Amino acid sequence: MISKDADRDSTLFSTVPVSAFIRQGLFHNLFGIVKFLPSPVGDFLRLAVLWLFGADVKFSWLRDGLTVYYPWRLAIGKNCWINEYCHFNAYGRIRIGNFVLMGHRTTIMSDDHVFDDPGIPILTQGRVGKEVIIEDDVFIGSNVFIGKGVRVGRGAVIGSGSVVIKDVEPNAIVVGNPARVLRYRGQPADSHGHS
Repeated sequence: MISKDADRDSTLFSTVPVSAFIRQGLFHNLFGIVKFLPSPVGDFLRLAVLWLFGADVKFSWLRDGLTVYYPWRLAIGKNCWINEYCHFNAYGRIRIGNFVLMGHRTTIMSDDHVFDDPGIPILTQGRVGKEVIIEDDVFIGSNVFIGKGVRVGRGAVIGSGSVVIKDVEPNAIVVGNPARVLRYRGQPADSHGHS
């Protein structure tokens, strides 16, 4: 049972510093103006707003509908293609390498809520962040979820709809919920023709 005293801490500011809340609010208002503008003009304007708020983003295509939290903790390499409606929560930092292809509606969450104490509201127990790293030349299908602390190795392929909560080895092809290794790039498909 939640104690009555716990209610006094049930505020957004108990888990997010006020300065970050204000900075994020300013970013969302400005980014909201360019969020849905079509390519290619929209891509350049989204890049510009991310740069303005401290994101380390090289020239990459950032398609419309992208959502970003904590852009000053986001790094994206060169020649990436981030498709429509991706969602990046960079609270614990997100680092994306070069030549990464990401399908639409992919979510990367570099944090999670703490929920260990059942006597305290989850909202007030804080958050734990851990960096997500996507190495170079990775292909991520659409509707993929990548959780905090995951490292996706160079050349890996993540199948559409996969849920990735553990590291992915270089050149591994993973699919499913939770994602599991199907095979490695360069190896032949099985005798049934699956890839």
